[in-house]
Amino acid sequence: MSPRGSATLLELACDASGFVRRECPRCRRHFKTRPGALDARVLQRCLSSHVSFEGEHEGEGALPESCCLYCGHRASAEEWLTEEQRAHVEGLARAWVNHVRYEQLSHISRTLAQNPRPTFIAVAPAALPGPMPAEPDDMRALPLLCCGEEVKALWDWDEPLFCPRCGTRHSGVAARQRVQLHFLDE
Repeated sequence: MSPRGSATLLELACDASGFVRRECPRCRRHFKTRPGALDARVLQRCLSSHVSFEGEHEGEGALPESCCLYCGHRASAEEWLTEEQRAHVEGLARAWVNHVRYEQLSHISRTLAQNPRPTFIAVAPAALPGPMPAEPDDMRALPLLCCGEEVKALWDWDEPLFCPRCGTRHSGVAARQRVQLHFLDE
């Protein structure tokens, strides 16, 4: 619960089809995947990187890697947030810090009533930011046979695609031609 008494949720925005936007840290192209349980850990890490707290070890542990749909670049799950998503989480973190600071200063004022000359006045912070804006439905859905996943890619992309989950290269999926799977050597 927020200091004002209403719940503030932090979750990645979905488009009308239920897909979440991702951004490759290397090629900077956007694609969309279905949200997963891992997204909560990614958001927790991003939020905690802006707010210091005593239980820092609680967010430790490596996150699995994902693969870029377009260039095949592999990176940790936390690196796939878009600039807009990162900015929203950072803004929320700053707002929470301001609310916590206000509550701490207000508590001192409320409990020290016998102090006739306080040395500070707690100033109420701005309201917490709302949820992320809804994602536009601006990409086309494509099936990936390797993992049984469906992803969304740019409308004009006609090059091979890589499965974000396993990294398998898919030729001809974007143009809806014959599908060829190329498995990577591990």
